[in-house]
Amino acid sequence: MSVAVYCPHCITRCLVGDAHLGGQVKCSKCRNTFLARPVSAGDLPSTEPIPTTAGSLRLGIAGVTSTGQKRSRNEDSFLIQHLTWFENDNYQLGLIIVADGVGGHASGDVAAALVIRTLGSELVPLVCGALTKPSEELTRKKLAASIDDALKKANKAVHDKAATSPRFKGMAATAAVVLIWHGRVVIGHVGDCRVYHIHAGQLGQLTKDQTLVGRMVELGKLTPEEARTHPGRHDVSQAIGSRTILEPAQYKSKIVPGDWLLVACDGLHSQVDDKILEATVKHAPPSAYLLATRLVDLADKAGGSDNCTVVAVRCY
Repeated sequence: MSVAVYCPHCITRCLVGDAHLGGQVKCSKCRNTFLARPVSAGDLPSTEPIPTTAGSLRLGIAGVTSTGQKRSRNEDSFLIQHLTWFENDNYQLGLIIVADGVGGHASGDVAAALVIRTLGSELVPLVCGALTKPSEELTRKKLAASIDDALKKANKAVHDKAATSPRFKGMAATAAVVLIWHGRVVIGHVGDCRVYHIHAGQLGQLTKDQTLVGRMVELGKLTPEEARTHPGRHDVSQAIGSRTILEPAQYKSKIVPGDWLLVACDGLHSQVDDKILEATVKHAPPSAYLLATRLVDLADKAGGSDNCTVVAVRCY
């Protein structure tokens, strides 16, 4: 009799005989070996388990930021945590946060920094805890809940800080939070920072801009081309700290060797369109730092009307 088990490396459903339960078997898809343990099909996909190791996947992560050509200060902040170790197998975890002080508002740099510190204090221990806690019970749903909770705490921190002084009144920030756990990607998103996934040379935008103009494009009232130059294109419909209630968006994806992830503030996509972005990544050197630097330089040379921050993740 055959029993369904799930490969911890690629989450492929495999059928194995009763005699092989509790022993090492080889995945029919990724060919990695794993301990055969039955998993209820009802657990997928809503509570899809995170792979227990990264298999052959390796990560290179780097961030670059620029004040731009028009601004006098940089209101962006970013955080990178990359935890990798080898212990009879390969383990790759990453935490990336990009926060952008809402342009034109008082103390945007203070808001972005507070977002980074609050999110970091909540999520860095989660990543480091992988060294001491078994990950068999970890799911993308649980990771998404942790990110959502952290973003709401950041919202309260910024909102409360804004009430302490007139110079902080109205401050807020947009943010993208990316957790990479052995090839699975979980994203929390507020505002118009973006997360891109480049797979097989094709650029895809994982997040959806939370802007009024973006909503008009969805409703067919504006074309994407008209949206690029619309005077209200930077008006976000939601930002961290602007209101007491925050509803972050959630996204998920998978990465494999050969892919790239980009996490960037709106200073990139306001200056560099998707065609140029895709072509730049296609011809990128095998270095996350060099790609992030190249993209920030492109934004500056295209006008640099805003601060620009890019965190690049090379998957190899």
